[in-house]
Amino acid sequence: MHWMRSGLLVAILLASANAQEATQFDVAIMRPTVDKNAAGLIVHLPGERGYRGVNMSLISYLRVAYQVRFDQITGPEWLSTEVYDMEGKADRTCTADELHLMLQHLLEEQFHIKMHRESKQVAGYKLVVEPGGHKLADHDPADAVMLPISFGSAGEHLGKNVAMQYLAFFLSQEIGQPVVDQTGLKGHYDFSVKWANSGVVAMPPPPPPGATPDTVWRPSPPSGISVFEALPKQLGLRLEKAKVPEPQLVIDHIEKLVP
Repeated sequence: MHWMRSGLLVAILLASANAQEATQFDVAIMRPTVDKNAAGLIVHLPGERGYRGVNMSLISYLRVAYQVRFDQITGPEWLSTEVYDMEGKADRTCTADELHLMLQHLLEEQFHIKMHRESKQVAGYKLVVEPGGHKLADHDPADAVMLPISFGSAGEHLGKNVAMQYLAFFLSQEIGQPVVDQTGLKGHYDFSVKWANSGVVAMPPPPPPGATPDTVWRPSPPSGISVFEALPKQLGLRLEKAKVPEPQLVIDHIEKLVP
């Protein structure tokens, strides 16, 4: 019986170690920005294997890692003023959720972050399906690539392998208010939808082939219908005003990164 207990303990320890490794980048670099004239950006690495950040504030990295707006993070003022370069690379293609966890782990480790979460009811929106049903295309489950919503021309938004929870977060960035997914749709979907850009960008797309890290993406000028009109007509989804829970990240302890 002793050897059985020992074997079980080893299995548990190995499983724990594997789970820990799964939430860490294989290559992780975080350092204060030297060239503060460089264009600021955060992009996905090719093949959904990580992130590269150039001349970006810590609060920007936190926003991406925890999928919240800037105003949902409470911490010292220098979160918005101290800028950093980073590269986090995995040795495999990852899902969006895995990349978020990896970035969270990197930030918490590098800046010795301790935080807690709070929630409050605020005025916002719930994302629901229109009575006639949605117009989303089911994503091919054999394609594991997890791309965020990217941007085409003239206000076009292209979704590939998008979960509704992510779409709700994206929309919250677009309108500047919390959006909660209440569609009941559990799959991942592809779509194309067009509305007038508000100027708020949830996540910059990867630079085009041959571009340098200094490449700056800028959204198209506003044109066309609003997001509130576009969703029902083009996707069969609707934003309804509602009191919704809004998570808050409260940083209790954090340390600046020493060069």
